[in-house]
Amino acid sequence: MEIQIGEEGWVFADMEPLIVELLRGLPACADPDDEASRRRIFSTPTAGADAEADREWREEVEPEMRELFQTHVDVVAADLAAMLQKGDTFTLTIPEKNARAWIHTLNQARLALGARHGVTDDDTAGHRRPRGAKAFAIMQIDFYAMLLSTLLDRTEI
Repeated sequence: MEIQIGEEGWVFADMEPLIVELLRGLPACADPDDEASRRRIFSTPTAGADAEADREWREEVEPEMRELFQTHVDVVAADLAAMLQKGDTFTLTIPEKNARAWIHTLNQARLALGARHGVTDDDTAGHRRPRGAKAFAIMQIDFYAMLLSTLLDRTEI
């Protein structure tokens, strides 16, 4: 994969099919469609210490957060739909104006994958050798972290 950074944004060229599949899976990975992911992404401010404050948060703040997060995922999905294929390789362009949506979606996917698969610090530090779906989730988390870092290096938040 070749990464080009210009004034208009990022171009990820010569991407192999595995990388493309990881990217295409990003919107689904970011979807908090299970209880563990929902708790992680939409955590309440007191984590249960103040039931009333947490209830107000869920009623007043969480709906707007859900809408904002979904808007970000929709932007990412549209950019992915515009990905170009030439032979066996693909090119993805991320316009600079979409960088924040990508940053938020990549981070959300990492959080959701970690929660969904019970990934711990020991898993990511190499102290354990996870297998199966958990190992694949860690690979996705690491890949999304690399992309996140690339975008953050050139984006004002």
